Amino acid sequence: MTEKKYLVGVDCGTTSTRTAIFDYQGNMIAYGQVMNPLTYPGVGRVIADGDAMIETCYESTRIALAKAQIDPTEIAGISFDMFRCTMITRDASGGFTHPIIIWQDLRSAEMLPQMVEQLAAAGMTPDELYDICGMPLGGVFPSGKLQWVMKNAPEAYANATRIHTMMGFLTKAYGADDYYDDYNDTPWLQLNDESFSYSQKLCDAFGVDIDKLAPLRKSGEIIGQVTPEVAAKTGLAVGTPLVMGTGDQQSGCLGCGCVDQGIGYACGGTAGITAGKSAQLLRDPLRKCYVLGTPDGAYVMEGQANSAGSAFKWFKGEFCDVEDLTAKYLGLEVYDFLTTSAQKSAPGSNGIFFLPYLQGANTPNYDANARGTFIGMTFAHTRNDLVRAAMEGICFDIRDMLDAMVEGNVPEYSTVRLTGGISRSQFWCQMQADIYNRPCETVACEEATALGCAMVAAVGVGVYSDFSEAARNMVQVTKRYEPNPAVVGRYEDAYQTWRKVFRALTGEAFDGVVNFQEKYR
Repeated sequence: MTEKKYLVGVDCGTTSTRTAIFDYQGNMIAYGQVMNPLTYPGVGRVIADGDAMIETCYESTRIALAKAQIDPTEIAGISFDMFRCTMITRDASGGFTHPIIIWQDLRSAEMLPQMVEQLAAAGMTPDELYDICGMPLGGVFPSGKLQWVMKNAPEAYANATRIHTMMGFLTKAYGADDYYDDYNDTPWLQLNDESFSYSQKLCDAFGVDIDKLAPLRKSGEIIGQVTPEVAAKTGLAVGTPLVMGTGDQQSGCLGCGCVDQGIGYACGGTAGITAGKSAQLLRDPLRKCYVLGTPDGAYVMEGQANSAGSAFKWFKGEFCDVEDLTAKYLGLEVYDFLTTSAQKSAPGSNGIFFLPYLQGANTPNYDANARGTFIGMTFAHTRNDLVRAAMEGICFDIRDMLDAMVEGNVPEYSTVRLTGGISRSQFWCQMQADIYNRPCETVACEEATALGCAMVAAVGVGVYSDFSEAARNMVQVTKRYEPNPAVVGRYEDAYQTWRKVFRALTGEAFDGVVNFQEKYR
């Protein structure tokens, strides 16, 4: 019998899908990445073709296996993580009854008034909805996307025999016999109770047929095997165990070693995500931070920013052509060039503030009409100030979420583990420690979400007995950043000013901007 040596994680992110192969010590052996087939049909609209998306996943796995040059029978198991906050409708033959509405799509916001009315008709308020399912109403959640499909494409809902998340998309694509979703992420559809099982009460309130919802399985549970058809398309071995995974950020928490209470998580990727774990059931008294499950059966409270690293990418693409050309000429990465220029400014960017709300504001400042904003500019300011303000604004938004979770009863963090694109810069990591006023750490594997998948697979197939053992063997902390006392006070003042800027603009100002954009788009 072939000795098992490796674990595979399929990390279905927003902009790309990545398959990574790891050994049992968490070392990445090979990696395949393919950009997802996203299209942008209008302002606030982001969709993907489902069939093309499946091929993207398969291609990423083929690339990883080709690079690894290993015997695929040496793979002990494969697991998955997915971008969350997305729902999919499928017909009896497996066809997609509607294009996949990606989480960043804002059409959910259009349905919020109707959802409030539906709750009222069922004798409930949005606060009571949160108390049941752990999720507030929001402008990007898949519950609203489902309502949008039911209203605007009723045939897509009527023809659907399965409604599932991206997890169900992956499990079925790789060989499971149904569109199995994980218990941990049911709150996105806002049709669950405190146990994460589907709630007939909420399904009735929102007019959803509970029998159409995907069957649920627990993270780490073996849910099938790679089929001959999938093996031919991916290069995986027939019979490789498929292990139920979890959402991308829960997986990222695992890959950063956030297994115990008190280790916070801050991801500055395409989106900004924060997370804090508790062994006890969590509910935010202010009902701003949402609650999901963890692979080990605990609870995680999270905050979500619709744009984080993507806001800096936008800034770079639209305003930094000169820096891009200069960096290429000097043989540097443009992001390294920009973060170096930011160091020529001062903490607080000499009074320029950036709101990174290019796709609306989410936790804890729910405002779908919020827009990206620079404020405070004078003739005395420089491009360096603008670059630093963009970086700091993303961090202020993440700080807002971290603080909101502690206010929501998450145990205080002894440290915060950093991941995502913004954690690749040591300067940006130190900035985060200073702004959060908490020690921060980075880990060796930049592909933390894919590593988390591999850890779920490792526990599922018995390589490790639990996630604590998996973390001890597979996660390595590389650097620790202590808050700098010389700038913490200045950053506290800057953060409080940043919050005042948002409060002054939310409502009439942002609403007026959006009304103008809608009128003349």
